[in-house]
Amino acid sequence: MNKYHKSTRLTAQKKTILACLRHFEPIHPTSQMVFQRVKKEIPNISLATVYRNLNSLRKGGFVEEIVVHDEPSRYDGRVDAHLHFRCECCKEIVDVEDPNLFRSTSRLLKEKGFLVQRSTLVYSGLCRKCQNHKKDDSLFCSALGKIKSSLPKKGSSCQICGFQEECSYHTIK
Repeated sequence: MNKYHKSTRLTAQKKTILACLRHFEPIHPTSQMVFQRVKKEIPNISLATVYRNLNSLRKGGFVEEIVVHDEPSRYDGRVDAHLHFRCECCKEIVDVEDPNLFRSTSRLLKEKGFLVQRSTLVYSGLCRKCQNHKKDDSLFCSALGKIKSSLPKKGSSCQICGFQEECSYHTIK
């Protein structure tokens, strides 16, 4: 599926970053998470160096970058054909194994004259854990967690950011 760039050299730093990504599996870490982990192995490494190496590894086909709107990118050490599912509640991203779906989509696109070389499809919704989470009528912010034990009055502004309409960032569970 991916062609490795011949110019991408696997330096000691890049090998450490790849090992770090494999350590996180099945979690898809952010660059900050990778940096914190790699810093334990290479104490003098900078965040900018981790960013540069992740970008080089992505261009070289060694890692996949998972881009989710308005959130930090996540990285995946798996570069084979697979899909992802992102939970809207807990923000976890998990691998989805369905090679038939990938092949059928690629075949359809090929019939239309396109050649698929990469796919970064991310489904979203609620994971099992969050579907089964006990509903306690509390205000929940994905950044801050549980905020209040009672719901705001209908028509009032968001109690966290003051937005007058329904706030899409701070959801009510």
